Amino acid sequence: MTETAPSLSRILALLAQGPGLPEGDTAQGLEVVAALTLDGQLDTDAYFADPRPWQARRFRPERPDWHGELVREDEGWALRGEPAEDGPLWFLQARTLHPGNYMTLSRPDGAEFGFRIVGLTRVEPD
Repeated sequence: MTETAPSLSRILALLAQGPGLPEGDTAQGLEVVAALTLDGQLDTDAYFADPRPWQARRFRPERPDWHGELVREDEGWALRGEPAEDGPLWFLQARTLHPGNYMTLSRPDGAEFGFRIVGLTRVEPD
C-alpha cells in the first residue's frame, strides 16, 4: 500500500492588530499551507507523516515577502524562516482555523500580532 501526502489547505489571514497598528492593516497578511483536522485544528499526525515542508509567507506593502515554514515546536506551532533552521521562531497560536477566527503570531521578543482568517482553500496536489 502506498502512502499519500495529506490534503493541505491554504489559510489566508490579514493583520487585525499589532505593535503600532492597533486597528490592523488589511494590506499586511499571513498565508500558511497546512493540513487541518475536521474541526479546523492543525493536524499534528499529518505534519509528521508529510515529507513536504508546510510553507508560510508574510506579506507587507513596500517590503519583500518573508518566506518560511510552519514547524512543530514542543507542544505548539511556530514559523521558521528559510533556510536558517536555527533561526528565531515566531510562535503561532490558534484554536481553530476557520474564516472569521483569529490567530496570534508572537515575535521572538514577545511582541504579538493578531491576524483574522479571511480565506481557507484546498491546495490541489501537484
